[in-house]
Amino acid sequence: MKIGFIGLGNAGGKLAGSLQRHGYDMVVRDLDATAAQPFLDGGALWADSPRELAEQCEVVITCLPSPAVVREVMESADGVLAGLSGGKTWLEMSTTDESEV
Repeated sequence: MKIGFIGLGNAGGKLAGSLQRHGYDMVVRDLDATAAQPFLDGGALWADSPRELAEQCEVVITCLPSPAVVREVMESADGVLAGLSGGKTWLEMSTTDESEV
């Protein structure tokens, strides 16, 4: 199974790191390309857009700083939803609270 991970900051970097240490094939994306470098060094692939990531992976995980950022990553013209197809799964791990859901 190939896992796509978008958002490699404080929380996302740790979650993605655990997946990579456990041997999952990964495709990664972050606005800060330097945050992805340790994952790329460990064998992950880079996606140039959220859509490209979703097209390549069976599972997409987002771990982003706010619902507004999630909306942009998911719903933009080159977003995750444009690249998802039947049978794929999106897991949302972003920072949020009940007033934002």
